[in-house]
Amino acid sequence: MQNNDNSNNKMLSEIGSNFWINPNEELKDLPLGTPEQFGCKGNDYVWLSTGRSAISFAIKAIEERNPQLKKSAILPPFTCHTVIEPFLNAGYEVHHYLINEKLETSADLILQCVKDNDASIVLFHRYFSFNTVKDSDLLCQELRRQNKYTIEDCTQCLYDGASKSEADYHVGSIRKWQGTPDGGFAVCRDGVFHNKPEQTDVPLEQAKIKASFAKYKFLFDHEGDKPTFLQLYREAEDILIAQEDFRAISATSQKMQSNLDVSFLRNRRRKNFQTLLSGLANSKNVSPMFDHLGVAIVPLYFPMLTKDRASLQAHLRQYDIYAPVVWPKADCLGEVCEEVEYLYQHLLCIPIDQRYDADDMNRVVETINNYNKI
Repeated sequence: MQNNDNSNNKMLSEIGSNFWINPNEELKDLPLGTPEQFGCKGNDYVWLSTGRSAISFAIKAIEERNPQLKKSAILPPFTCHTVIEPFLNAGYEVHHYLINEKLETSADLILQCVKDNDASIVLFHRYFSFNTVKDSDLLCQELRRQNKYTIEDCTQCLYDGASKSEADYHVGSIRKWQGTPDGGFAVCRDGVFHNKPEQTDVPLEQAKIKASFAKYKFLFDHEGDKPTFLQLYREAEDILIAQEDFRAISATSQKMQSNLDVSFLRNRRRKNFQTLLSGLANSKNVSPMFDHLGVAIVPLYFPMLTKDRASLQAHLRQYDIYAPVVWPKADCLGEVCEEVEYLYQHLLCIPIDQRYDADDMNRVVETINNYNKI
């Protein structure tokens, strides 16, 4: 897939929100390959429609291996509802390990939480591609020794150059990284997956394509209007939310993923992150969550802490900069510690994906630094 470099087409003013799809781009028929392209190695794998279904598929596989498994799971306290819901839907008690204000935790903290709650499954993830779970391999080895299971959700670190953990299962979603209509995967360290789905979600695929084409035509061809394509995205999301059974990854997503210019994605995201880090390092309005970009890290977003998130987010919208809240606190989460509650109220993310360049990031920096109301 060709890169999304818009340096020759500065009619684009919007930063963030849904990815578009270029209806004029011709994609080659290339093999999709395996999730090993993300560093997720194992004995078997399955391509699915969503990351949420990948978690459910891993849970199902674990229960098939151990029908007497106690339904108690340990999850991150700062996470998306789509990580929590598969466990609740499968009848699990859900508990959360501790993290600090920098999103960090350790094997010891997670193991203590497992012991305190007699848990059988631990799901963990590295935040925004940074190594926020210390000694994850030791964690996986110790839990395996105790006949417990680990799942690493690799969605936020798909394209980094570091090795993934020694978890029993790896899962992920590819939709956060480019504009595929759908796409997720699960990998198992040992054994095989049974009953892999073959049927795709065609209505979801078609609805996402329709919305993504409409956004492209609005931005670049000056056709249609914004409310129309936003409504189309909402309708597509409704289809996704209603999805109950396991579905395979769509044909369109397979083709887009196999054509993706991964080198460009990595380089552009890293450069965009560095531009924001340099420009916002001394900002009076925000504080970057991470102050260093290691050589292997390919960030999902640029996360930052804000003083008044709603106010800054509204200010950015006035300049067509759409900074997402990653994540809103899920209704199903329950009580969390003071540090995590602060993150839910103050963390805001800037999109740094391959659609944008240094000029776009400098515009973000200027807009944030010139805001004097917070």
